[in-house]
Amino acid sequence: YVAIADDYSATMWNPAGLTQLRRMELFASISHLQFENEAFSEGNSMTDKTTKTKLNSIGFAFPIPTYRGSMVFAVGYNKVRSFDGGFSFGGFNELESVRAHQMYNEVEEGDMANWVFSGAIQVTPNLSVGGALNLWRGENNYNWSLMEEDRLDEWYYHTFDYTQQITTNFSATNVKLGALYQLGFLGRVAATVSTPIKINAKEKWSEYSKQIEDDDSPYDDYEDSETGKWDYGIKSSWQFSAGAALTLLPNIVISADLEYNDWSQMRYTSEPPVSNQYRKNLDFKQNFQPTATIRLGGEFTVPLINTQLRAGAIRQPSPLKDASEKADRNFLTLGCGILLDKQVKLDVAYVRGWWEREGTYLSEYFDNISETIKVDKIYATMSIRF
Repeated sequence: YVAIADDYSATMWNPAGLTQLRRMELFASISHLQFENEAFSEGNSMTDKTTKTKLNSIGFAFPIPTYRGSMVFAVGYNKVRSFDGGFSFGGFNELESVRAHQMYNEVEEGDMANWVFSGAIQVTPNLSVGGALNLWRGENNYNWSLMEEDRLDEWYYHTFDYTQQITTNFSATNVKLGALYQLGFLGRVAATVSTPIKINAKEKWSEYSKQIEDDDSPYDDYEDSETGKWDYGIKSSWQFSAGAALTLLPNIVISADLEYNDWSQMRYTSEPPVSNQYRKNLDFKQNFQPTATIRLGGEFTVPLINTQLRAGAIRQPSPLKDASEKADRNFLTLGCGILLDKQVKLDVAYVRGWWEREGTYLSEYFDNISETIKVDKIYATMSIRF
């Protein structure tokens, strides 16, 4: 939350929040993901599950002695987006030209992360400003396969196997600027602006196919493969966020954020691997829309036992113009922060997310698949101040 972050995590939310640190801080976080995708079509359903445990963040923040006010710098590594997930669906394809059992599988792995160099300064007793330079790095490994089997023995072939693999490496830079204003005992308000992320993508792809014929087939077994690579660029839009945190009681704080992105302003800066630059950019302009992500949260500090209890909700609209409300991503969060001693704090958070995708196309027969996606994620964070 842009008005709440008061530790190393401010490098991600609002770098101006770093000025609230009075001591050096070492920060580390891991996450565990459970991703479930249930696909429906023609009376059939199939569920694919993915689990991943990864380092999420590691960083160091250090105040600089000043005559008055506060000046703090931070450096670290943050995973910002996970590509981990999967999809499975299969059944008998009744098209006359196919009439075979088909099994589709999709496996996607990887992350988008940044190395961040951040700093903040308290320019007045109530106003702090900060900035962060983000050096983005990431990799996406995408695998798609089709396994087809002639179980009814209507054709000469027995099995057909097709696999596609795409590995994309990303690099980019951008800057985030933030401001935080203290409202005394009432709370604080904050805002951030992020410059467009200009991504350079290096893609390598391969395709492999193999067909096994029946013993009485007049044709021979065959297999074929092909590889290639493609480099391209893509640029996101500016991102704006604003938020407030209000102190209702000395031990109760509520907060709210609004994040604005105009996805229709995304652009390929060079020829993409599919279609052409003009057509893909026209697709962004005509089929994507601005979105406003809403985050709400609250924190209750339990007296005497140095523990904070937290809960929140997030609604992230789909960037596609024609998407239904079911495509909007919804999240509920629960968290607990425990001060183990004067220097060490443990934070644990649980996130539950859900949304749907409609109209997934696999073939002329499996042409309108609905997907129900559920995400469960646990974060464990340790911070040491000294």
